[in-house]
Amino acid sequence: MTNAQASKTRVVIVGGGFAGVYTAKYLRRHAANITVELINDNNYFVFQPLLPEVTAGTIHVMDAVSPLRLLLPKTRFRMAQVKAIDFDKQTVRVLQGHKTRYVRVPYDHLVVACGLEANLAMLPGFAEHGLPIKNIADAYSLRNHIIQCLEHADITNNPRLKRKLLTFTVAGGGFSGVETAGELYEMLRRTARFYPYIEAGEIRLVLVHGGPRLLPELSETSSRYIHKLFAKRGIEVRLDCRLANATGSSVQTEDGERIDTMTLVTTVGMTVAPVVSSSPLKLKRNRIVTNRLLQAQGFDNVWALGDAACIPLDDDGERYAPPTAQFAVHEARRLADNIAARVEGRAPAPFSYKSRGALASLGNRRGIAEIAGVRLSGISAWLLWRSLYLSMLPGVATRMRIALDWLLDWFLPRSIVQIEQKPERACRLLRFRKGDTISEPGQVTRGLYTVVSGALESNVTDPKTGEELVRVLGAGTHWGERTISDDTTTVGTLRAIKDSNVLVLDKEDFKRLRRSFNVLDDYFSHLPESLYPDQLQHHQPFNDNNTEKTPHAD
Repeated sequence: MTNAQASKTRVVIVGGGFAGVYTAKYLRRHAANITVELINDNNYFVFQPLLPEVTAGTIHVMDAVSPLRLLLPKTRFRMAQVKAIDFDKQTVRVLQGHKTRYVRVPYDHLVVACGLEANLAMLPGFAEHGLPIKNIADAYSLRNHIIQCLEHADITNNPRLKRKLLTFTVAGGGFSGVETAGELYEMLRRTARFYPYIEAGEIRLVLVHGGPRLLPELSETSSRYIHKLFAKRGIEVRLDCRLANATGSSVQTEDGERIDTMTLVTTVGMTVAPVVSSSPLKLKRNRIVTNRLLQAQGFDNVWALGDAACIPLDDDGERYAPPTAQFAVHEARRLADNIAARVEGRAPAPFSYKSRGALASLGNRRGIAEIAGVRLSGISAWLLWRSLYLSMLPGVATRMRIALDWLLDWFLPRSIVQIEQKPERACRLLRFRKGDTISEPGQVTRGLYTVVSGALESNVTDPKTGEELVRVLGAGTHWGERTISDDTTTVGTLRAIKDSNVLVLDKEDFKRLRRSFNVLDDYFSHLPESLYPDQLQHHQPFNDNNTEKTPHAD
């Protein structure tokens, strides 16, 4: 790091969505005084309003994302998982790199823009069987799942199973739920002809919403239009209806009705990220409380915006900014200017913005829009929706690819290719040559390791006595259970002293198996302490000295 860089104010942004990306973009105007670092667990920006079209096959999966390094060429980008924030030391704790080490990233100003996450644990069975549509991986998985259902339904001779396979349930009547239902209708309508043993009338699409009308953000007139349009298409809309639980073959409503289905798309139950919920940041409506300057309540140098923030639009605190891309972009502009004002000794200004309106795509070249008091519906609203979002897409290359996808969709049939990603096994076998280093001090254990063949050597230095403690692990021995259970990092060095094969059971799968299998839990609970010379009581959650001062990668 140069002296010039060291003298600049360091702004760290957590999150790579609309709020985070546009904040970094607007902060570039103040590069003379500020350095910006953006942390995100993926290296791309996803345009979330397009996810239903990715699921439906209108847009290619790679065209809906843009590399963050290309969007923000002058911004320091770090692909890492944010695990905790130390507000006293002004550092962000991240897990990064191939060797999965904890690193502290210091900041002068922190911007929390990590959005919301799907809370599938809200109802029994949702975590196990619900299909969220929050990111590009969700849309891709949902698309593959739907095609799998169609393929299976076309060849089965079991009528009951066929009905389950051809019943698709969407939970949530907000923008995501309505747009997903509309795109699924078009996808199923246009692809059913490729399956000769599936009749169009056998396909059932159910939209369940807990409120009295769809898209409550719009007028009642618009809600009625959507309801009538969906009913005309044969989409079953259940209003004032809440789901109670789900299994792999059905969902049940609170009034006891059972819907036999093997597809539950959930767009409800959003919650703040764990790094926020476990922090001292104050929450309201399940979002971070801020003032009108966009500062998190109780902090001068911590800011929040986007879906994760509860931002008042007036001094009375009666109106709050909605979690939309339109507001996030304008929040980012104001926040960037306010941070620059603080750095330059000027007074920051309160956020103020009035919505220009709202739009939704309803599939099959239909839409709904309310702009400046004017309501549009049908194909005109659909074209306006596409024009507006095309203009909002970051990067010329992304706009060109999306425009081409939309153009080709007018003339070409939808692809029904299913490209399943190879599922990652809970257990996998690793091979190490003699002399290979398997783990070093300060790493996060990825799972339970069991030696199948060969031998490993564990070497730990006792920090109190300086004594080296050496242990040889032969076939049948295991390690990692202590660091997994205590969420700590390794303190010793582990090397292969022979060519070895090691079986690794994934960390979370090991925890679930141990909780569910009493015999296994009893075994690990009563292991003698003598087995753990490398599991001394000197573990630290992470190394406090591992604070980054200059860019590097582990």
